[in-house]
Amino acid sequence: MAQQVDLEDMLEKVVTFNKQFLQIEQEILKTHEINASAVNLISIIGDHRMTLTDITAVSGLDKSTVSRQINGLVKEELVLRETGEDKRYSFFELSENAKIIYSNYLTNFTDYIEKALRAWSEEEKHMFSVMVGRANYSLSAALKKE
Repeated sequence: MAQQVDLEDMLEKVVTFNKQFLQIEQEILKTHEINASAVNLISIIGDHRMTLTDITAVSGLDKSTVSRQINGLVKEELVLRETGEDKRYSFFELSENAKIIYSNYLTNFTDYIEKALRAWSEEEKHMFSVMVGRANYSLSAALKKE
């Protein structure tokens, strides 16, 4: 017979996991002197050349928020702005410095996770990855039904 799962206990564990994950993220962000919003936009732009409309669509944020954040990244020379031919559009791409910062950010995060999971077997890591993927899928599906 299947064991009954205490959903309140599960939720408490997920909340604790989230807090610890965010704490790790904050430490890494502080190391690179960047904020989570900047990392989000940098990850969206990646190796692409995008308009504000493109970035807004992918991010799910409102246009004014994206515009303000992008302007800050342009000012910090992390994002380069190029005005289009008809002047109504600007194109944005990452500076080399932003690419380096993002690469280092990802490396630091990976190193942190590798250190945290050092005692886990490859099978345990795989099972965890599968379960997180399933949880993400289920949560996404639940959100769409509301």
